Amino acid sequence: VYQGVSMLMRLLKVDDVVDAFAVHGACGLWGLLALGFFGDPDEGLGGNGAFYGGDQMGIQIFAAFMILIWVAPLSIAIMLPLKLLGALRLSD
Repeated sequence: VYQGVSMLMRLLKVDDVVDAFAVHGACGLWGLLALGFFGDPDEGLGGNGAFYGGDQMGIQIFAAFMILIWVAPLSIAIMLPLKLLGALRLSD
């Protein structure tokens, strides 16, 4: 997941020097959704994944959507003024 997203961001020329989105965003989303696929109810706290006949995936997708609703507006509220002020990048 990390390698694919990191390569895609370079291809799209997204300026993310430390691959923060690839590590925290994409891999975090995969971790959230993986429980919906692989959660084994026999393991206790492991969930109720789709591969075991469960319905955990809907809950995991809802959680990802709620995280997006929380993070996107807050990120825009912080990053847009910084961008307009020219404070996001240091000069060379």
